[in-house]
Amino acid sequence: MRKNVFMSRVVVAALSISMVMGVAGCGNSDKASNSAKKYVTLGEYKNLDVDLTVSTITDEAVEEEIQSTLEQNAENQEVTDRTTVQEGDIVNINMTATVDGEDFDDANLEDSDYTLGDNEYGEDFDKAFIGKNKGDTFDLTVTLPSDYSDDTYAGKEAAFNITINKIEKSVVPELNDEFVQSVSDDCKTVDEYRKYVKEDLQKTADDDNESSAKEDLMALAVENATIKGSSDDTYNLYYNQLVNDYTSYAQQWGMTFDNFISQFMGMDEESFKDFVLDQVYDIQVAMAIADKEKLTVSDKEYKTLLKQYAEDYGWDSTDELEKAYSKEYLKNNMTRDKVLDFLFENANVNKVAEEDETTDDTLYDEETESESETETESETAAE
Repeated sequence: MRKNVFMSRVVVAALSISMVMGVAGCGNSDKASNSAKKYVTLGEYKNLDVDLTVSTITDEAVEEEIQSTLEQNAENQEVTDRTTVQEGDIVNINMTATVDGEDFDDANLEDSDYTLGDNEYGEDFDKAFIGKNKGDTFDLTVTLPSDYSDDTYAGKEAAFNITINKIEKSVVPELNDEFVQSVSDDCKTVDEYRKYVKEDLQKTADDDNESSAKEDLMALAVENATIKGSSDDTYNLYYNQLVNDYTSYAQQWGMTFDNFISQFMGMDEESFKDFVLDQVYDIQVAMAIADKEKLTVSDKEYKTLLKQYAEDYGWDSTDELEKAYSKEYLKNNMTRDKVLDFLFENANVNKVAEEDETTDDTLYDEETESESETETESETAAE
């Protein structure tokens, strides 16, 4: 319904896509099924207990969402009552820069807006604008932040030449019928839009809560199973696919793979390997349940779900999606989705109001985890 997709959600969406596809299983579905038969003995997976959060969308939450949309649609307007730059201003600039005597491509800008306080190039960079005037040209040398998005330049000295074209401010639009019609294909009035936002937030919350409950059930099924490891082929397929995915995302942001998983996933190389192993165990148990319960995806279902996946994850066509992940790979993901639905339909679901939830949302404590058979086998599988 909304016409705008905002950049602030790009990284989250990228990780979500890779997580969903990654869990699906890499390569041939027969390999995943055969690996499950060889390495997995199922435990209890029916009639499991699970909490399902019940969310209530408040009017305050609706207004916060609307305000966020307004701010995302703010426009920059030139400041005309002064010529001196102040803190928090948006400056429209032309800029060239070098690092180690070579062009710093990230900072070669023309007629570009920069918000003071973002500290993209460090605090000293932003502070240097304060007190300067519209039309000024000046040179500036600063040390780039150690956590700069591109590791190639992080912590290095950069020399800038900057011209201030104009000073601007961000103007947030007014919430009125005209604005509503500019961001919505269906709503015509503010009241209609508020109703839509509330319904949309409720649906999103309900979907997220059910998805979380299903993943909790899957985790319990994995915990209850006896897993004797995995094949090298299965592990390597997972590892290579996920590394390729995250390396691609990292390059889009001018980052290395290591920096990307550290900043956005809180992992180093070793914990990433453990993460991959967890995905392998997950898919093996899912495939074992699918085999036992005869949960399959027909060719007709596959075509329907493929279109849905392409739409949900922003692919231009189903052909592009299949090229990236292959039919077998995607079919595994669809099969796992069927397993999740089966687990939820056969679970003892306890509805819990959102405010009554406990703060501990982990499924197993350290003692249980240390005693699990899957952990004792993990070193063998990863070798």
